[in-house]
Amino acid sequence: MEFLKKYATPLSIVTSLAVSVTGLMLLFGIRGEIGEIHEWIGVAFVAAMVMHIVRNWPGIKKIMSSWVGAAIVGGVGAALAVLIVMAMPSGGGERGGHGGGPWMVVNRVADAPISVSAPALGLTADQAVTKLKAAGVPVDGPTDSLTHLARDHDQQLPRLFGILTR
Repeated sequence: MEFLKKYATPLSIVTSLAVSVTGLMLLFGIRGEIGEIHEWIGVAFVAAMVMHIVRNWPGIKKIMSSWVGAAIVGGVGAALAVLIVMAMPSGGGERGGHGGGPWMVVNRVADAPISVSAPALGLTADQAVTKLKAAGVPVDGPTDSLTHLARDHDQQLPRLFGILTR
């Protein structure tokens, strides 16, 4: 218990800061080895948080006994559960894990040729190709898929959908 008294909180602070900084780096497109570093620091953060919870359990129980504390933890927990379900891969994962839940539908539309997916977005194939070309996307024609354009032409799939739905 002396170890926890001395190190649980400082380790939680340091690892949470490191996960936050590397997470922001990833968010803003700074890649390289940052993704792997972020994952390993995340593992250390989980260990530090477990130690912090064990060390501060009486205080945590007190916070959770109030309706405000329980509501905050419950609300954040529910939001995280939804995000985790949405991010769960559905067997493919070639687009960074966005394959489960509602993403499965998005991925199916993105994988289809533009001639097939455009009507699902309220466009003809020609309108979709014209919009993409006007936005500077190097599309060859209606046989291309949004997945192909994203992967082979360094485009972001959400941006492509945004172009087509404006």
